[in-house]
Amino acid sequence: MRMPIALALTVLAGLLACGLPLWPIPYREVSMPGNPAPSTWLILGSLAGALAGALVRSGLKAPILGVTAGFVLAVLVRVAWETAADPTTHNLWPFEVVIAGFFGVLSGVIGVVLTRVVQRVTVAR
Repeated sequence: MRMPIALALTVLAGLLACGLPLWPIPYREVSMPGNPAPSTWLILGSLAGALAGALVRSGLKAPILGVTAGFVLAVLVRVAWETAADPTTHNLWPFEVVIAGFFGVLSGVIGVVLTRVVQRVTVAR
């Protein structure tokens, strides 16, 4: 698969891994990193990282950063959407972005490293 398409799919996977649990929760109930549950983000992000590792066959940096970018983008989309409706919301949005970035990096590393281990084991056989 061509690299730009693979990277775009990697970002999309991260966006969905972060956004699908986050977007349905009403703003007043979001308490990052408590709600959505960190375990949900780690599991979905690790799956996105595994997909990213399979799509971007070389290196670690590009797939991990792609997943992280998707996590950050999911939060930025929510912030933009909700502040357009009510500008007084999300006055602490930079912290939301940092928290999402942290979970994006952590889960991306887990997923991509697991994929690389599986790839090496299967090639070694």
